[in-house]
Amino acid sequence: MHDMGTSSGYDAPTTPDWGNLKGRVSRTARDGYVSQQSARNTLKGFIGTSGGARNISRGGGSIGGGRSAQNTARRLANFVSSVGAVGLRQALESIGLAEFVGKPANEILPSLVDKLGGPSSTINDVDARNALSRVMNDLLGDLETPEQVEEALSQIMEGEALESLLNQFFGYYLYEQFCRVFYERLAKSVGSSNADSYLSSIFDTIKSALEYITHDRDLSQIDWTGIEGQNIADQILQDTFEIFGG
Repeated sequence: MHDMGTSSGYDAPTTPDWGNLKGRVSRTARDGYVSQQSARNTLKGFIGTSGGARNISRGGGSIGGGRSAQNTARRLANFVSSVGAVGLRQALESIGLAEFVGKPANEILPSLVDKLGGPSSTINDVDARNALSRVMNDLLGDLETPEQVEEALSQIMEGEALESLLNQFFGYYLYEQFCRVFYERLAKSVGSSNADSYLSSIFDTIKSALEYITHDRDLSQIDWTGIEGQNIADQILQDTFEIFGG
């Protein structure tokens, strides 16, 4: 489940708060499975120790800095909005993927993730790209034709589900960050099987928590390339992380 992709391990800071969090994670991972309440408490500690939801959403914190996730989310939102407005063909052409017009979904998807994922020059960029890959696979992975892709993406705008999609992306980004910090440590201390089981519980807790976020923003007319798009992406990341506390 951890599926680290191209991401690598990370040596978290050696502050007392980080030391306490590492100890808690190692203890709760010994049996593999962890309850949702315990997982939520751990995620709250992880977000808080990393700088807090508000600070992280503004590009600060000890992990997740530089707005990598927000920038990826803005590219995703801009593309989905474009499909809703002008159709898949023009949306693909507008981001330089004209050669994939009319191609099967399994050919469109990898290049779409690559284009929307942006650079991979930092570990936070890689985490954001991995989170995007998860979101796009959930959304389009079972589809076959470009018409199905267009319908699925258009329905997001018609159903005002774009904010929910961005919540999902930021939740997956949180998971990728957590894996990067803890997987190698857990694999050594409790074994890879228990580590995978533990992280699966963390992932399930994140997905479950996202269902309780309420949405009250109309995102249909947002300029995702400008300051408005940046501010909204920052706020949605903050809202997503704050559901866990921290």
